[in-house]
Amino acid sequence: MSSLSKSDPVTLRPTRALLHPLWLGSLAVLVLNDHVLKGASLLPGVVTGKLSDLAGLVVAPVLLAALCRVRTPRGWRLSHLAVGLVFSAIQLSASLAAGWSALMGIFGFPWFITRDATDLVALPALALSAWALRDAIRRPATGVARRSAELTAAGTGLLCCAATSPAPGEPFVPDLWTDVYVHNAGSEPVVVRMRGLAAAVDLDCDAVAEDPGRLVTEPLFGDSQSFLLDPDQNFGLVTNDEWGWGSGGSWDDNGDPAARDCEVVLLDVDDMPPAVVFWRDGQVPHRTVPSSGVDANGDRGRIEIHPSGDPDRRGEYTLGEDEVLYVVPPAAPPVEGACAPQSDVGRLEWSEPLPQGSFELLAVERGADGCYALDLGIRNPVDEIIKSERWYLCAPLSHLGIEPGRQVSVTTLAQGTGGEGGVMLSTIDEGSDLSQPLVQLQAYRGTSFPAFHGLQVAAVPDFECGYVVGEACGTVTRATSVTAGGGEFEVVELQAGERQTLSGEGSVEMTVALAHSEERAALDPECAEGPDALGLDLEFVALYIDARSR
Repeated sequence: MSSLSKSDPVTLRPTRALLHPLWLGSLAVLVLNDHVLKGASLLPGVVTGKLSDLAGLVVAPVLLAALCRVRTPRGWRLSHLAVGLVFSAIQLSASLAAGWSALMGIFGFPWFITRDATDLVALPALALSAWALRDAIRRPATGVARRSAELTAAGTGLLCCAATSPAPGEPFVPDLWTDVYVHNAGSEPVVVRMRGLAAAVDLDCDAVAEDPGRLVTEPLFGDSQSFLLDPDQNFGLVTNDEWGWGSGGSWDDNGDPAARDCEVVLLDVDDMPPAVVFWRDGQVPHRTVPSSGVDANGDRGRIEIHPSGDPDRRGEYTLGEDEVLYVVPPAAPPVEGACAPQSDVGRLEWSEPLPQGSFELLAVERGADGCYALDLGIRNPVDEIIKSERWYLCAPLSHLGIEPGRQVSVTTLAQGTGGEGGVMLSTIDEGSDLSQPLVQLQAYRGTSFPAFHGLQVAAVPDFECGYVVGEACGTVTRATSVTAGGGEFEVVELQAGERQTLSGEGSVEMTVALAHSEERAALDPECAEGPDALGLDLEFVALYIDARSR
C-alpha cells in the first residue's frame, strides 16, 4: 500500500474520497443520527451525541479539503487539523462556541452547540479519516458519471452538516415541555448561554434560597450550552426532550436528573447582566409551552429578556408570575474576621497509607509547619530493627505526649457521613510496668466526633454570621464554633485554630484542638476539601493523658 509524502508526484483529488465507503457510511450515520435517532428515544442522548461527533469528524475534513481544492499532502493534513482545532475550541470555550453559532447564522444555518469536553474523545476519528482515505484521494480523474456522483455526495454532505441545527425563524421543536423558560422580547436574535449545576454538586436549597444570585456562583456550575434565540422565540431551561437542548438542569453519571429539590441555572445573555435562575420543585408547573409567542395558559415561569428593541428596557429581565430570577450582584469585598470562609491551611492531615498495627516509636520530630514526623519500627527477638517507616500527622497540638522508645498502636477509626474518618494513636503498656502514663490521641475528619473518654463534641452555628462563598470552589459556608467536654472534663468553647487543656480527676488531662469547623450549604466534592457531604465540616483532635498509677 502506498503512502503520501511531499515528493509524491500525484496530484491529490479530495473529491475522490467522497465516494469511499468510509466517508459515505459516516455521512449515512450522521444523517440517520441527527434526523432520526435524536428524539426517537431509541438510544441515550450521550450515545447519539458522540455518534454525531465521530461521524462528523470523518465527513467534515474531506468536505473542507474538497471545497478548498486541496492538491498536496500538506493541504490534506491541514484540512484535518483545521477541523480538529475548531471542534476543540467550541467544546472548550463558551465565547468561541457562541461566535461560531453566530457565524453560521450569517449563512442561514445557526448551530446549537452543547459544550462538552468529553466530546474530545472523538478526535481520533480525524486520524482515521486522514489515514484510511489517503489512497482514495490519489486516484486519477475518471468519467463524467463519477464526477457527478462526487458533486452529489459533496452537496448532500454540506446540506446535512448545515441542517444539523435549525435555521433562524424555525422552532427548535413544535412545543416545549418545561416549567421555566426564556422569551426573547427583543427585535434581534441573541446568543444565550446557560449552565446547570455540575453533576457532583450538592446543595441545601433552603439555605441558598436566601440569596441565590450571591450564593450560587460560577465554580458550582457545569459546562455551558450556547444557542441563538430568535425574536419572539421561547427556550425551556429544563426540558425532558431527547435533543439535548434545553437541559439546563444537572444530571448524574447515569443520565438521570440530579437528586435535588430545586433547579439552578446560570443565565448569560449578550448585552444583559448575568443572572441565576432558581426555583423549587413544584413551584412552577410543567406544561406545554409554544416554541414562540405568548403562552395562552399564562406566563408562569416566563423570563423575558430585552437585549434590544425598546431603548428604555434594553438589558432588562421581566418576570411573569414567579420570582425565579436573581441578577448576579457586583463582586463584594471579601468577608473578613470570624465570619470569613476558613482557609484550608491548617487542616487536620495524616499521611496515607496508614501504618496500622503495633510499633516502637523510634523518633518524633515536629516541623516548622506544625506537622509531626513519627518514625515507627518493629524489632526482632534479638532487638534488631527489621522494619521501619515514617508517618506524618499534622494537628494543632504543641506536643504528642509520647516519648521515643514506647510501644504504640495505630488504628483507623470508621468512616462517617461523607466518607471521612479518623485515626487513633495509643501507647501500649508492656508486662507489669504501668508506671508510664497512658497516652491516647484521636484525630477525626467528618461531620461528628466519636465519643472519646466521655468527651462530647458539638458544633454551634454562629447565627450572627451569614452564609459566605469561598472563592476557589464556590463552597457556601457559615462559621461555627465547637463546644467540647463532658464526663470528668469541663465544657469549653473553641474557635477554629484554638486548643485548650482540660483537667480531669487526679493526673488526667485532655487537650482538645479544633482544626476546622464550618457548616456547608453548597459543595462541589470534586473541588473542595473536607467530607463529601453537606452539613458540618469538622476536623477535631483530642489528646488524653492519664499519669495515675495503674
